[in-house]
Amino acid sequence: MIAQALLLSGLAYLLNYIETRQGHVFYDPVLNFIKPRDVSDSIFLTTYGTAIIAIAYALGTPYKFIHFIQMYAMLTALRIITLFFVPLDPPVEIIPLHDKFLSSTFYQGKENVKDLFFSGHAATLFMFFFFAENRFLKYFFLAAAFLVSACVIIQHVHYSYDVIAAPFFAYISYRLVTRYSKHYHLSSSSA
Repeated sequence: MIAQALLLSGLAYLLNYIETRQGHVFYDPVLNFIKPRDVSDSIFLTTYGTAIIAIAYALGTPYKFIHFIQMYAMLTALRIITLFFVPLDPPVEIIPLHDKFLSSTFYQGKENVKDLFFSGHAATLFMFFFFAENRFLKYFFLAAAFLVSACVIIQHVHYSYDVIAAPFFAYISYRLVTRYSKHYHLSSSSA
């Protein structure tokens, strides 16, 4: 929990820094094909509604919750690394995301448009999909992940590459925790 708090503090600091630096603009044929629309409310409700369900599911057993936190910490660490080493400017027709939670925490009330590679919204929802053992929840999390992925592309909040990369990073965080946690297999076999 302490490591996660430190990672999130580092992420908040990094997000302020990346807004000040020059980045690259990608040619994205998917974005060129889609006229941008503001779907911030759909992104917000789906992301945080799904997160509440995922947290409630993870609280089912102590080990499950620990693994959930470890996976999210790993995902956060991967985002910090990629955001630092992949400087990007936002898509040309971006409609900034209006996320009340991010605005009041990580973005510190400022508009943040360079929080790009890889999509944290999509990656987190894909992480929930990999984490869940319950079949119904797995499909629910997958549907939410695809919905949010489509929405951030429709709004031009992310390049399509940011969204395509998200499930790969979510899977890496899932695999690292499941492979190296000595209690993971014990807790998943008892569930």
